[in-house]
Amino acid sequence: MDRYDMEDVVVAPPAECSSPLKEWRLKRQAGTLARSDFIEFFKRESPKYFDYQTGGTETDTNALTRCRGVNYMMGGRHRVSQSDNLRIGVLFQLTHHHANLVPEIKRLQQSKQGPIRGSLKCMFKEALAKEEIIDVLVEFMLGDNPASALEKLRLEGNTATVCGKVFKNGEPTYSCRECGVDPTCVLCVNCFKRSAHRFHKYKMSTSGGGGCCDCGDDEAWKKDHYCQLHLANRKNPLESKILTDAVLERAEICFGAILAFCVNYLEIEPNASLQCLDGNVEGGQVDGAQYCTVLYNDESHTFDQVIQTLTKIAKCKHKDAMEIVAAIDREGRAVVKCDTFKECNDLKTAIENQMIPATALLTNPRNNQSLRTSVLHIGAVACQQFALQLLGWFQEFLVRHYLFRKTFAELVQRKQEAFCIRHILEYDVKLWKTARTCWHRLLISGMLMEYDNKMVLAQEFSRRYATIVEDFISDDHDHAFSIVSLSVQLFTVPSIAHHLIAHEGIFDKLLHTFYHVAIEKFIQNKTLHFSKNIASLTFFKRANYILYDLRYLLSLKPELLNNDLRSGFLEGCRALMRVLNVMQGMESITRQTGQHMDYEPEWECAFNLHIKLATTISQVIEWAAGDVKLLRKLYKMTVRALVSNSFIVGGEKTETRSVAGHVANCLMYDVSVKPVSIHLPLSRFYAGIYLHLGAHEMTYDSLQTETEALSIKLTPREIIEPVLCTHAMIAQVAAGMWRRNGYSLLHQLYFYRNVRCRVEMLDRDIVCLQIGASLMESNEFLIHVLNKFNLIAWAQATYETMLAESPVDDEFMRQLSMIDEFLELLIVIIGERWMPGVSMVTEEDRLRKEIIQLLCTKSYSHSELSRALPDGNSGNSDNIFEDVINTVAVFKKPVGVESKGVYELKEHLFEEFNVYFYHYTKEDKSKAEELQRERRKAKKQLVCCPPPMLPQLTPAFTSMANILQCNVFLSICTLVMERALDARSRSFTESHLQKILHLLGFAIQEELSEHYPFLSFYERSQHYGILEKLDDLARCPRLEAHRDFVVWTIKRYKELQAKQAPSDSQPSGSQQCSGGGGASEEQPLSSEEQARQEKEIRARLAAERRAKIMAQMQSAQKSFMKSNAEMFAASEKETSGSTGAMEWEDIPAEGEEAAQDDGQEQEQGAVALRPTVVACLGPERKIYQGSEANFKCILCFENCAISRSGPPLVSSAFVQTSRVIFTTPNMRAGPSALHMSCCGHVMHHSCWQEYYSNEESKEQRRPHRNRVALSQAHNVEFHCPYCRTLSNTVLPVTEALPAFSPAPSASDSYLPLDSFVEIMRTLAADLGAMRDEEMCQFPSVAGILRKSGVVGDMAQFERSVQLIRDPPKLHANYSDVMAFLSKALLNARQSQQSHLKEQQGTSTGTATLDPDSIELVPLLWDTCSYTLQALEIYLFEVQKPLKAELPMRHQSCAINLVRACSRFAASRCNFELELGEIPLSPSLRLQAEYSARLLNEIFNQKGSSVLEWDCFRKLVPLQFGVLNLMTAESANQTVIPSGSMFDFYILQTMFLAQLTKAVLCFDVDREQAKRPGHAELTQLAYVEQLPARIRDNMVAFYRRYNIAARVLQASKQKQLAEEQQKEGDQQQQQTTVVIPCEPHHLALLLEYVQRQMSSFLRCACLFYRCLTDIDFPDTFPTDQPDRFELMCQYLGLEPQLGVYFDMETVYATMMHSFASHPHIGREIEQRGQPEEVRRCLQLEPCLRPLPRLKPLYDDYSDLINSVSDIFCPNNEREEMKTPTMCLICGSILCGQSYCCQPELGKMSVGACTHHAHACGAEVGIFLRIRDCQVVYLGRGKGCFVQPPYLDEYGETDQGLRRGNPLRLCQAAYSRIFLQWLGHGLHEEIARLNDNTNVAVTQWHHM
Repeated sequence: MDRYDMEDVVVAPPAECSSPLKEWRLKRQAGTLARSDFIEFFKRESPKYFDYQTGGTETDTNALTRCRGVNYMMGGRHRVSQSDNLRIGVLFQLTHHHANLVPEIKRLQQSKQGPIRGSLKCMFKEALAKEEIIDVLVEFMLGDNPASALEKLRLEGNTATVCGKVFKNGEPTYSCRECGVDPTCVLCVNCFKRSAHRFHKYKMSTSGGGGCCDCGDDEAWKKDHYCQLHLANRKNPLESKILTDAVLERAEICFGAILAFCVNYLEIEPNASLQCLDGNVEGGQVDGAQYCTVLYNDESHTFDQVIQTLTKIAKCKHKDAMEIVAAIDREGRAVVKCDTFKECNDLKTAIENQMIPATALLTNPRNNQSLRTSVLHIGAVACQQFALQLLGWFQEFLVRHYLFRKTFAELVQRKQEAFCIRHILEYDVKLWKTARTCWHRLLISGMLMEYDNKMVLAQEFSRRYATIVEDFISDDHDHAFSIVSLSVQLFTVPSIAHHLIAHEGIFDKLLHTFYHVAIEKFIQNKTLHFSKNIASLTFFKRANYILYDLRYLLSLKPELLNNDLRSGFLEGCRALMRVLNVMQGMESITRQTGQHMDYEPEWECAFNLHIKLATTISQVIEWAAGDVKLLRKLYKMTVRALVSNSFIVGGEKTETRSVAGHVANCLMYDVSVKPVSIHLPLSRFYAGIYLHLGAHEMTYDSLQTETEALSIKLTPREIIEPVLCTHAMIAQVAAGMWRRNGYSLLHQLYFYRNVRCRVEMLDRDIVCLQIGASLMESNEFLIHVLNKFNLIAWAQATYETMLAESPVDDEFMRQLSMIDEFLELLIVIIGERWMPGVSMVTEEDRLRKEIIQLLCTKSYSHSELSRALPDGNSGNSDNIFEDVINTVAVFKKPVGVESKGVYELKEHLFEEFNVYFYHYTKEDKSKAEELQRERRKAKKQLVCCPPPMLPQLTPAFTSMANILQCNVFLSICTLVMERALDARSRSFTESHLQKILHLLGFAIQEELSEHYPFLSFYERSQHYGILEKLDDLARCPRLEAHRDFVVWTIKRYKELQAKQAPSDSQPSGSQQCSGGGGASEEQPLSSEEQARQEKEIRARLAAERRAKIMAQMQSAQKSFMKSNAEMFAASEKETSGSTGAMEWEDIPAEGEEAAQDDGQEQEQGAVALRPTVVACLGPERKIYQGSEANFKCILCFENCAISRSGPPLVSSAFVQTSRVIFTTPNMRAGPSALHMSCCGHVMHHSCWQEYYSNEESKEQRRPHRNRVALSQAHNVEFHCPYCRTLSNTVLPVTEALPAFSPAPSASDSYLPLDSFVEIMRTLAADLGAMRDEEMCQFPSVAGILRKSGVVGDMAQFERSVQLIRDPPKLHANYSDVMAFLSKALLNARQSQQSHLKEQQGTSTGTATLDPDSIELVPLLWDTCSYTLQALEIYLFEVQKPLKAELPMRHQSCAINLVRACSRFAASRCNFELELGEIPLSPSLRLQAEYSARLLNEIFNQKGSSVLEWDCFRKLVPLQFGVLNLMTAESANQTVIPSGSMFDFYILQTMFLAQLTKAVLCFDVDREQAKRPGHAELTQLAYVEQLPARIRDNMVAFYRRYNIAARVLQASKQKQLAEEQQKEGDQQQQQTTVVIPCEPHHLALLLEYVQRQMSSFLRCACLFYRCLTDIDFPDTFPTDQPDRFELMCQYLGLEPQLGVYFDMETVYATMMHSFASHPHIGREIEQRGQPEEVRRCLQLEPCLRPLPRLKPLYDDYSDLINSVSDIFCPNNEREEMKTPTMCLICGSILCGQSYCCQPELGKMSVGACTHHAHACGAEVGIFLRIRDCQVVYLGRGKGCFVQPPYLDEYGETDQGLRRGNPLRLCQAAYSRIFLQWLGHGLHEEIARLNDNTNVAVTQWHHM
């Protein structure tokens, strides 16, 4: 192998041995080969492939060329993503001691004034190192031909049955909802595509990095374990023919050497490099430049802080500092300096001593620490770099065969080796990012592919767990970069998890570690109390990862527990009890009285701890539920823990309390003065365990005797006391007694009920109270609750008399509120029993109840519903949710783009609604109640919310039903009803009654259900006279609101009566049924019925009165018509034409003599007699009828009319650069156009100026952080004061243009078209001549007419141009308006130009536009033409014809813009020339020059040919820029274009140009191919009836000029000539080939021409509609496409195209002149050339292709997979973190990333911002592919909008949080498209930024 030239390496290879390979083989034979031989070889060789150079002006070019083609491990242009505050990360840039580079570096350093400036580029030549070191190693292992050996191995196919691909950050992953054992089981893209899961219900998400693919793991999937790829690998044998024992022995030595080398070098301690390399470095003198300062990554300093340190202390340039920091972020470290040991060490000290100030955003414990640096020897750094490469290669090599992995696993299991597993695990924390990642990947590839190895790794990991975790907590790298992240690979494998619990005690170890590491130091008085210290918070957050591991460990419950597993599990439970014990009562609070709290206490840590532990608690209970031995032991353990815990129940004194003759011994713990806590996990754990006792035939009593034997006694009173105290506190908060405790308490109560916490908080508390209610005597239980709520006095009959003596104060109002809370708690205890274990229901029933209650408040979308339900512990809770929801609700598909699909509850299930549902917030409750009442009202039912039927209680809880018939309960009910009836009662509110009725409803329904034989509510209630009281309530007028509820209760009570005591109810019942005696009983029916009766009576009276009045009016009408009979007769005739059905054909035209024929159909015939048509131009044009436009100024609200000399009116407008409709190549190559939009609201110029100056000063005061001025010439943006539309300039609002010109009379004669053409040609020559002379005058009209040889008088000319003599003087402010508008246009154009120049890197022109540039002459006119073209395309896209109702913003924008252009052109000359005879002003001189060019191009065929024109963009400047120059000689006359004869000729000229172009471009073969065979030619009849002369002319013109025909003819002619030459026949050489052209060809041509003219005509119609102010006639369609002939008629053109081919007219002459341009002849020659050499013109088609956004994949997973392998363009190692697609052009860019930041102007911006400037003219639409977000980017601003991908429920999923499969929704995509097409992006960005108060995003970094 030829060694490459290495004249400048440090160590020469030893001469005595020709190659290391031979040496190793010889030693191997001799049996002396050892690992150290390889290690020495690595150590010796690796520094050779390591190179560095210092950047700067004098770079060593050799060094540069040497580095080409190198894999830049570091260096190069790399910057990294993440917004500023994302913390630092990693690249490693390296150096190597080159003998001849050291002096060179020193020289470079010294030449840079002082310390080293210029950047340091270091690189490791990976490609060469692989060739020279790794390949040699492979050859030694596999023999002389390693490539073929590896290929044979591949064909053997024993790679692995497990995929094990390690995910990078942001890579897409897929999990299957149907088959995944838990949500952590994921597939990579390749396996997913090839697996059956693709067709199941799958979820997409993006990886946080570090996980691996589970394909092929039997324990991860319920079915379909393998994809097709890995299924094939199962069949292969484990042994191999190629890997013989000899090969494996050699491999073992090599593997050992690799591992030893990597462990040794990657763990060099900082500053210890001298000892490590002692004797290995030649000439190791300490003063040589052989050292480097390395800066390491940490997660506590921001990018900016480190960049600042590098620029300040290491004296780097800012750009280099950014590259180094990006490198640090990516790799974990970077070399910042190479020099002598002293220099490097000084820099290290300087960096470490610099204190970086803490930022408010990142209050992190490490924040005040210095950056971590070290000084290393260059040789050491080189070895480290090679070690990383070696590990990467080794990982890929192990995947190749099972036997390699077996060898590796055996090696790392040797305890005595330096590289044993234990060492790798424990040393991880000392490494940097890249080194860690390499080891993790090696372990995954080497140990996780086979089950046995995985088990070994899991055991080692478990044994070292405590150490690893403690290291992780004190470290600051992200979890994904720590070895701790391996837990998810090991603990989620059920069999391994169970083995570890049983034999390694991992459950106990995890909790033990957590207790000691995370919470022990916060324990005070046996309970937890977190400090408010931020440092402890960060540390606590990291410790919480232990609880995630615990969740993984218990995620799969075993079918059967063996003794080992049971005892291991119980050990863990003991540790759990210890944690719960210190959590019981944590963060307790005492009511503040007197003064407010000084500071809010820390409460979040406790809730975070709860949220993390809640899942584990649920899992433990679930494990115990399935095993009776375990359950019994766990129950006893819990009871023991509860008894030993003294929170609240410890030694409180008791007192007796009595109500209704019942006495109870109550614990006197006063919640309002003593501490209470929301955290009672022990009591709740007890409740959770208790629910499962019934399933195993265990009861409280049977277990009580067992525990009492252990002298542990837990009474029901003690069980409920802590929970009761918490509920009393919650009630007091609601009553306003805890106001002084601040917000922290309210936040805690919010989370207590919140869906994330309530499963293990609120729900368990209610169960706990239900346990108490079932175990205690019912009266006693109620007395306990009353006592805790301080309501014992209220429950006495004498309460009212006591009240009469005391005043009404706050305390009394609180008491009323406490009564409400007490009654509601009672309802919840009795009614909320949809809980397995309490009632005979399943988990599905519970979920069903939850969903029903939610859907009673409103319709929910799928995502809202899944967010509102608690997460299940098992991975398939999704599937259960789907099944349940479909049984209770109907999914309504979304209507329209904005809406989501929603679930609506099935009608019959509204009966199950419970208004006091315990998960409702106050808002939910009132919303649900209102909806329910409205529903019942609509169905004419009783308007109330009755209680639902309740499920049957389980035996353990049956006694709870007794509450509903106990004396205390009944006496409370009667007391409340009596107080309700007593008008003087003070202790009563209506809500008390409603709740009592609800409770009575429960009691009645429970007895009706007959579940409980002991229930005799009916009997007992009779003693209390309940029915009589209910009857009284129904008649009580004060309680009108609850009458329906009372009536419902009476009705149910009577049903019960009929059932229980038929004898009692029979007599009255029979009377009621017969309806006779029912009146007295049924009188208090519903309030609804009364209202209905009154309403019916009123309606009847009103109808009678109305009929009477109508009759009177009719008779009056008849008598009037009799008396005025003649008048009516006359009017009948007039209106007969339009009284029929108002079809659009029938509407008469607008003209005065509008007697239009109905014969619209005939008009479509060939040449029909035309009725009077409305035309806006030409000899037949309609005369303008002046109309007065009045407005109201939106600022001062005064009426204002347009007047010529009065103050100007303006309308706010927005000008933006645009490239939207540039769909042809030569347009895309040109500069951007300007587009104008305007909302049309009018204001006085003076009012606006005042408003604008306020806005301007406001803009300047605004903080700079939310605006990025990307250019100096930036228009100040403001909003229209009325509609808040974004604006940055104003448009003048002027009167209609024809109002200025003299009105023509019918008999006038005009100059003809040919004269016009001659005049234009002369004018072109005269204007062209003006350029050269300084003091010249404009050509005079008389002179031009004379030179043109035009016969006709001056008056005729003046009539033709509608000359205006003595034009009205404009108001002085008018020029300000126009100046402001011009400045805005100039600024917009300039900001774009400067960036374009920089991109092209050309030096053409200066960065700023010269205001005297000729390009700026037509700026306003181009804006006008572009805006109208964009409007036409937009209207075409939304299928609106011209006559359709245009929105005001489009209409006013077009009209004001065209008028402004016209007035601008006229006034320009006026203003300029008023000052008399001075040298021509620059702007007029430029206009003259511009017009001369334009006229020459159009009339003299100088310049480009008609094929390259966009005819409409030529028409507008020709219309505005030419005629006024003819009158420019004198100041008192001017021309305002408004539809004169010359205006018509200008249109005709451009119409003919467009017509010529269409005929030239027609390709007969292509058109015929496009047509469906059976379609008939509409123009054939017309062609056939044309005079033969005209038809011949058409044929001749076609043959002579049509490009396709001429190319065909030339090629056939050539062919013929060749054939004739072959035959040698000289005579016949004159034959000319004739291209066939039949009538059907002509018909095809005419159809093609009409189609190609449509866009031009629509634009022209819009333009002249604004110019002439003559409206489109009513013949124009309003709901069909516009018709060619109608548009031609409106424009005064001849719709029959044959006319233009008549040789005797000037039309044909003009067409010939357009068609005979020399460029066209050249084009035809070029098309005859072969493809390679052909240089065609860039043609501008007549009909441009419509603008389109890029088509997207239909399935979102295809899109995300398409970018999964795209690498960052600036760093081929790094996958793109945020691949972002430009939807305009389809480019994929690196979004929001430091690595790809080009410069725009003078600042670095993100790749997307840079791209948007070029692609979309400062605005872009980007799809962030991995986040599924669409971003609109404007000038330094941006916004997120809804992406076009929706799931099956019609919802978007930004950030892939839900992960449902997404599909492209065309309607949503077209909404984005139309916003772009309608130039609404800037507007949308401004609107969304105004509405959001989110943190400021730095959009320019995107």
